Amino acid sequence: MIVALKTLFSLVVAIHGLIHWMGFAKAFNFAEMSQLTQPISRFQGLIWLLAAVLFLLTIPVFLLRQNWWWLIALPAIAISQFIIICSWQDAKFGTIANVIVLVVIVLSWSVKF
Repeated sequence: MIVALKTLFSLVVAIHGLIHWMGFAKAFNFAEMSQLTQPISRFQGLIWLLAAVLFLLTIPVFLLRQNWWWLIALPAIAISQFIIICSWQDAKFGTIANVIVLVVIVLSWSVKF
């Protein structure tokens, strides 16, 4: 059961991280992203990239049972939520993923996960 939950959590984090790659790709015109209707500057695109890298880096550290995985995930959440607020119309549902990651962080502090 625990393995399934860790796998599910890792999948949520991976998908969320990959969605952040979309903002980076749009900002640098690497791909047309019709899902993102608001313009994204190159500076904002770098912030999207930073969030993506942090989320994707969280996964192996989490799966390797490093107790400090949350030190990567927490700034990823903060950066992600900032991006979401700036692009609310397009990205508001990303808040759900951020809340899921935050809940797992809180649970891991209280329970040996």
